[in-house]
Amino acid sequence: MERLLYSNRTIGEEVRDAERVLSFSSASARLDAELLMAQALGGTRTDVIVRLNDACPAEAQHRFKEMIRRRGAGEPFAYIVGEREFWGLAFEVSPAVLVPRPESELLIEVALERCAALSSPRIVDLGTGSGCLVVALLSELSKRAGVVPRAVAVDISAEALSVAERNAERHGVHRYVTFVQSDWFGQSEAFEPPYDLVLANPPYVDPQEKVPVELSYEPRGALFAPEGGLREVRRICSQAAAMVAPGGTLLCEVGAGKRAALAAAPDWLDSQWQISLLGDDSAADRFTLLQVVFPPR
Repeated sequence: MERLLYSNRTIGEEVRDAERVLSFSSASARLDAELLMAQALGGTRTDVIVRLNDACPAEAQHRFKEMIRRRGAGEPFAYIVGEREFWGLAFEVSPAVLVPRPESELLIEVALERCAALSSPRIVDLGTGSGCLVVALLSELSKRAGVVPRAVAVDISAEALSVAERNAERHGVHRYVTFVQSDWFGQSEAFEPPYDLVLANPPYVDPQEKVPVELSYEPRGALFAPEGGLREVRRICSQAAAMVAPGGTLLCEVGAGKRAALAAAPDWLDSQWQISLLGDDSAADRFTLLQVVFPPR
């Protein structure tokens, strides 16, 4: 049996020191420290809590200090541990994809409502990234009796598509989805419209906007867009109008601070479309989901 080498410090001492380091860069310093120690030990957060007085294995101590260095520099927690939970599912993430955000779960809630009466919903996920949206949605739809969904997951990044494919395999929905490398609907021969539902998570951050240091680690092309952050949203709305079935729906994330611009009815939001702005309608405007229901053509 391999003999473990131990440091002269306890797990609790390492965690407390890490908490102090992370308090300058993280609002959840203690939680981050405990979870990273769990990764270093190859266990769970509960294991860490019950072993605080145990000596810390030297190899785990080395791994832990390196992870704390990265987290202290602002690197997203999810990139350090290689995964993030979304909709109760664990998703692989890497610097090739955005880290899934909890607020994006609103898309799944609304999408499930829009698909409620469909036995074979046809779905497109634009800018799939990690695949969290399409995989979570397919996971739910495939549980419904008699429902056989079909989806196309689209990303311009081949590396991102590889991550999304692995997540689809991981959660048992790979047979329902096809992966396509395309700039939105640009690879036209890869699509077979009409679709009942289009999900989109485009770049929507204004390049002039000041952002947290964590975002500097995420793929810039998936974050920032000109025209106040709305150029890609505009392109998607324009292209989706010809791809969505009558009565079908586009659900597009537009992030923070865009509600007023969208409420002003820009000329690229056709007056015949049924437009809804969902999410945070307070003055803070932290998150908006644009819902477009297309009328019969």
